[in-house]
Amino acid sequence: MLLDSGPSVTITLDLFTVSLLLAGLLFGFTLILAKRKYFFLRRSDRSFDLKKLLVLSAGTVCFLRIMSFVGVIAMDIANVRAHYSLNPASIKDMKKGDGRQPIERNQSFYDSSMTVLFDLPNAITVSTYVLLTLVWAECYLLSRFHTESSVQWRKRWLVWYMIFNSALYATQVILYILIFVGGRESKQVVVMRNVVNVAMAGINLSAVLLVFLLYLYLSVSFSGFPYRSQSSKEGLRKISRLMAFWSVSRIIWGASQLIAFIHDVDLLRPEQASWSPIIFFLLLVLCEIVPIIVLMDYSFMTIYEFADGATREMSALATGQHNLGPTTGPTDRDVEEWDSQRSDQGRDDEYPPLGGAESFCESTEPLLGQPVS
Repeated sequence: MLLDSGPSVTITLDLFTVSLLLAGLLFGFTLILAKRKYFFLRRSDRSFDLKKLLVLSAGTVCFLRIMSFVGVIAMDIANVRAHYSLNPASIKDMKKGDGRQPIERNQSFYDSSMTVLFDLPNAITVSTYVLLTLVWAECYLLSRFHTESSVQWRKRWLVWYMIFNSALYATQVILYILIFVGGRESKQVVVMRNVVNVAMAGINLSAVLLVFLLYLYLSVSFSGFPYRSQSSKEGLRKISRLMAFWSVSRIIWGASQLIAFIHDVDLLRPEQASWSPIIFFLLLVLCEIVPIIVLMDYSFMTIYEFADGATREMSALATGQHNLGPTTGPTDRDVEEWDSQRSDQGRDDEYPPLGGAESFCESTEPLLGQPVS
């Protein structure tokens, strides 16, 4: 508890605030991890590419989550003396009143600000997921021999990524403007906060659907092209598992928001003795913290070395030292020895000796001294 120097004011940390503090600490750890990975990439190559942009985007997610939780907690503590409390966003609570009762101006701003602060990082999390999809798609192209232009594909993807981001952030800004403009009555507050939650749930699920359609398109378009090597195939499989994990996490996050809307669960104003803060904390860990840690630790070096590995394989192919087989299988020297043994065996079968090695040599020596007629 905290004691003010003026009149005695007691601030009690509830379960929701504790969940936000713990989640903020975990996001701080992931932010430090993202910072280290970015400086590693910067020391390796000064040029700005998709890998650096991906790490920056993941770090921005962590930073905005921390600032969001700090802002929500600070506003909650600062408004104790003013006796502000967030109005409910549940339909059943709205029906208890007339629903058209005007809200005091400062209370309306408080409700709108809390909603925006709480929801602010959701859009950039989806943008990071789509950016990871572009990195995966680029690795998909580099893992195979094909006749397509990788540069043209990359330009196309970047254009669509900019269009998606523009639509995503425009939708977010419009929703936030409507929250501040339209939240003058209690019923309008309920409607706008629910619209924001449902819209973000739909954006998450729509992003996963678009990624799945891209996966089907690439699988069909490049199904006839072979992999560059076994190592490229294994590297792409590892990055694909990372993509699948992020996709499942986005589905869980979007579905949880829809379930919260259907069952009138208000995460910003949890009921007493409710498990919703703990569930929200677990969702943050499962759907954002763990995926970012897996990206930075499990698959980071695979993504970092993928392009260089593809370049080395093309150079090896040009010099005739390329091996398409498994990395743990026979080497090129073993294959040459087997070929020589098979060729020697074939010559022995074609010209078998009649009486052993000596008789064979004796029978052939006179022929060497005869003139060719």
